[in-house]
Amino acid sequence: MTVIAEPRGLREENRTLYRVIKLVSSSLELGPMLDGIVDLTTDATDCHACFIYLREDERLTIRAASPVYADAVGKVQMGLDEGLTGWVARHRTAEFIRDNAMADSRMKYFPLLEEERFQSMVAVPILSRAGDSIGVIVLHTEAPHEFTEETLKLLVHIASLVSGAIENAQLYDMQRRRVDLLTVLSALAQQVAGATEVGDVSSVVARAVHGLLEAEVCQVYRLVAGEEHLQLLASCPQDAPVAESQSATGVLLAALDGSSGRPSVRDVWPTAEVADLLVTPLTAGGERLGLLCVGARSRGSFIAEDVEVARAIAHLTAIAIKRTELIDSLTNASIVKDLFGALEAGAAELAANKAQELGCNLTMPYLIVCATRAVACEHACGEWREAAGRIAHGLAHLEPRAVIEAGPGPALALLPLHRHGLGQQVDGVLRICRELGRTIGASIGTSEVHDDPHDAAQAYREALDAATIGRALVCEGGAIAYSEVGAYRYLVHIAPDDAPHDQMRAVIDVLIEYDSRRCTALLDTLERYLSERRSVIESARTLFIHPNTLRQRLGRIEELTGLDLEHDDLLSLELAIKLARLHGRPRQSTPRKRAMTAP
Repeated sequence: MTVIAEPRGLREENRTLYRVIKLVSSSLELGPMLDGIVDLTTDATDCHACFIYLREDERLTIRAASPVYADAVGKVQMGLDEGLTGWVARHRTAEFIRDNAMADSRMKYFPLLEEERFQSMVAVPILSRAGDSIGVIVLHTEAPHEFTEETLKLLVHIASLVSGAIENAQLYDMQRRRVDLLTVLSALAQQVAGATEVGDVSSVVARAVHGLLEAEVCQVYRLVAGEEHLQLLASCPQDAPVAESQSATGVLLAALDGSSGRPSVRDVWPTAEVADLLVTPLTAGGERLGLLCVGARSRGSFIAEDVEVARAIAHLTAIAIKRTELIDSLTNASIVKDLFGALEAGAAELAANKAQELGCNLTMPYLIVCATRAVACEHACGEWREAAGRIAHGLAHLEPRAVIEAGPGPALALLPLHRHGLGQQVDGVLRICRELGRTIGASIGTSEVHDDPHDAAQAYREALDAATIGRALVCEGGAIAYSEVGAYRYLVHIAPDDAPHDQMRAVIDVLIEYDSRRCTALLDTLERYLSERRSVIESARTLFIHPNTLRQRLGRIEELTGLDLEHDDLLSLELAIKLARLHGRPRQSTPRKRAMTAP
C-alpha cells in the first residue's frame, strides 16, 4: 500500500489555503466557487475525483464534481441516513476508508459515479457557523490511498473556509431567487389579470409554473360544482397524461379535502416519467376551486421553496379564476336579463341573438317556463327570492342548458329540448314543475313547444298567461301547461275593471256570496255542469255525488239567481265564471278537488 508523504510541505499547504481564500472571496456565485474548490482540492491531494454535496432539507445532492463526473451534478442524491457521505453529515465528523471502499457497509453505490473503480475514500463535513452540517466534501482514489493527518487537516481547513462562502452564496442565491420570483409573480399577475376566460388563466399559470419549477408536467384542475369530479382546465405540455381514472381522481380529491397526505406520482400518473409530485389546492375565501398538480423531472424532487412558490401561484390562480367566473356570471346574468326583457317587449330577433350568446339555439325545440306566487301562498319579498331560487335550481337540474332568471319578479326559464323523445321531455318538465309548484307554493306555467326564433315572444306570453291562469286554478301551488288552459286563454288579458258588469256577473256574485255564507259549493257545481255540456250523469260522476243531489243543487241555483238553465245564454255564464276565477273571486283551493257540501 502506498503511503502519501507529508502534503508538500507547509509552504504548499499555505499556498493552497491562500488560493482557497482568494477563490471564496472573489464571487458570490455558488456554482463557479464550488467548481474551483473541486479543482484546488483534487490538485492538492492527488485524488482521482472530488465531489461536493450540499444539504437540501433532509437530502444531500452533488452540486460540484470533477469534470469527468460532471453529469452527476444535480442528479445524484441520498438521504442523511444513506452512505458514508450521509454518515459524515449526520455525525459532523470526518471519516476515511483506506482500502476496498465498496466493502464498507456504510457505502451506497451509484452507477453514475463508477464507484466500483474506487479503493479509498475520505469525506469531510462542511459545518455552518451554528455547527450544523450543510454539506460534505468527498475524495475518491482508484488505487489504495493513505490519507494522512495533514491531508485531513487540510481538508478540514478547506471545508471551514468554504462553509462561510457557501452560507453567504446560499443567502445571496436565496435573496436573488426571491427577487426573481417576485419579478416573475408580478409579471404572472399582470398576465392573469389580462386574461378574460378561465381557460386562459389556467393556460398562463400552467406554462408559468412549468418553467419556474423546471417541471416535467403542470396541470390545473377545476372542481366541478356540486360534483365529486375534476375537470382539466390546462396542461403544460398539452400532450401530458391526464389524471382521469377513478382512483386518481379520488386521490386528488382527498388531497383537496386535506384528508390524506401527499399523494404519490403513481397514484396520479401511473405511466408518466415523473420523479416527484406536488399537489396544491386552489382555494379562495374558503371555497374549494380545484388543484394545481406539478410533476418534477426524472430523478428530481421538489424542495420546501418549490412548495411555497406553488402555494403563492395557486392562491393567485384561485383568485383569478373566481374573479373571471364572477365576471362571466354577471355578464351572463345581464344577457339573461336582456333576453327576457326582449321577450317581454316582443323583440323576438333580439331575444334570439341573446339566446345565441348563451349557447341556446332557438331553431331547436324549446319551451318557456314562468313561475309566480300562488294565491294561497303569498310570499314576502325575501321568501319569494328563496322560493324562486329553489325553482331555478330544480329547472337547472332538469336541463343543465337552461337559461334561467330567478326573480326578483317571476322566475323565468328557457328550456332547450331534443327532437328525439320530445313528448317524454315535455311530460317530464310538466311533472317536475307540478312537484315544484306544490312543494314551494308557486303557480308555474309552461308554453307550447316551439322551434322557431320568431315564436320566442309568443312562447313567453304563453308561459306568462299559463302562470296567471294557474293562480286561479291551482291556488295552493302547482303547474299548468298552456295547452291545458282552454277558454281561459281568451279571457286572461281582461282586467277586472274591463270585465262586463252584466246580469251574468250579478248571478256569479250571488252564488259566491251564498257559498261563502253557507259553506256550500253551488258555483263549483254550476261550473262543472256547464263544462260537461249539461250532462247530469257526467257531472255527478265527476263531482262524486248522486245525480239527484246534483238536480237539487241546480234547482237551488235557479231559485237563487232566476236563471233558466234550459234557455239562458249558458256560454256567457260559463265565461263569467272563468273571469271570476281569474280575478280571484272567490279565493279558494282548486275547485275540482275541494270537498263539496249539499246546498
